[in-house]
Amino acid sequence: MIRLHEEMEKERRRMNELGQILLEQSVQLFEHEELMRLSQRVDQLVMRLYHARLEQTEGQYVRGGTDIEAPGMV
Repeated sequence: MIRLHEEMEKERRRMNELGQILLEQSVQLFEHEELMRLSQRVDQLVMRLYHARLEQTEGQYVRGGTDIEAPGMV
């Protein structure tokens, strides 16, 4: 999961750097295909990280001494 988080942060930094350059050049961000691809990639990595964390903690929640399972959670 650490590798996934590092990959997400790397892509996020690339996206932010490109976005800053485009803003300085007065380019509309939503029209730039590479920026949109990077944004989608970051979104995908965020979801993968979220699901990995959810799988890691599934069934580990404790409330009042009783395990609470949530098998239907996505």
